[in-house]
Amino acid sequence: MRSPRSHPEWHQAMNAFMWELDLPGIHRQSIQHLVGPGLGRIFMKFWVEQDRIDSEIIRDPLDDSDDPRWFRIDGTPERGGSADEVLARKWRERARIFFRAHGMQVLHVADWLIAARRTGAPWLQNVDGRGEPKKLLKCASLQQLVHEANKGLRNHRPNHLRAETILVELSPDDETEIADVGADHMLVELLTPRALDIEGARMSHCIGHGSYDDRLRDAAFRYLSVRDPQGRPLATLELRGNVVRQFRGRANSDPSSAVVDLLSRHAAESGWQEFEEAAAGRYIRAANSIVLADERLERDGIPCDQGDNDDIDAGEERLPLHRQPQPG
Repeated sequence: MRSPRSHPEWHQAMNAFMWELDLPGIHRQSIQHLVGPGLGRIFMKFWVEQDRIDSEIIRDPLDDSDDPRWFRIDGTPERGGSADEVLARKWRERARIFFRAHGMQVLHVADWLIAARRTGAPWLQNVDGRGEPKKLLKCASLQQLVHEANKGLRNHRPNHLRAETILVELSPDDETEIADVGADHMLVELLTPRALDIEGARMSHCIGHGSYDDRLRDAAFRYLSVRDPQGRPLATLELRGNVVRQFRGRANSDPSSAVVDLLSRHAAESGWQEFEEAAAGRYIRAANSIVLADERLERDGIPCDQGDNDDIDAGEERLPLHRQPQPG
């Protein structure tokens, strides 16, 4: 099988992928050379497989209803523009759809890559003839990359945090209460790398591995923690502007429905976007940005089949369902 990276649209695809990943510049520069051998290759492999099925539309990967939504993935050439503009639209649409289904996993792997670069992880030096890490090249699916990220981040947690996560008290310079969300639960803003470290250790997720520290200096990013009446963290949020990028419970699980309900009023009053999507473990960089295919399908009289999913070769991701082939 040809390498996904030999695809003639590889560079356009990677530009769209990195745009959707939406990392601060310092982190983008740090891991850009590691994206291609791992996440980028898996991303392109997904779409090569999809194009064999249908290169124009794809079923919403999160819609299991009897009347699912369909998304355009061909760049909507009828909108006009040059060939390069259509190609750019095509890969922006595809990146948004991929992140809609797998964004939280992609962010988790990116956090691992950032932490590995910060600490000089030994596996970065074990490279092939092209200078690319073998650990990334051996992964044939996103799930395998996530598995490696889990192992790497688990081993990366600083030892000194394990002994102080229960009784440690942070100063007002580290964190501050910003809202009472009801039932004696508080919303706390995390202000320093130390606050992120303690939150990550208490919650067993990756906010404390260093990859988020630089974002504390960016006014666009905020990190919040939902605390119970005893001050124990129940869920952690990342906001960029008014978009909830991540909303995670312990060990990156979905937050409980009770926590979501407690916070929902504050989220609405604060004008947060994508709150419910983030609570369900989904990631969308910008709201309402994917082109729906429903109207074109209805106009063209193309029926949609709801048969079985097709597996991607050598991986656990599932391709969305495709159109019923038309008779010749």
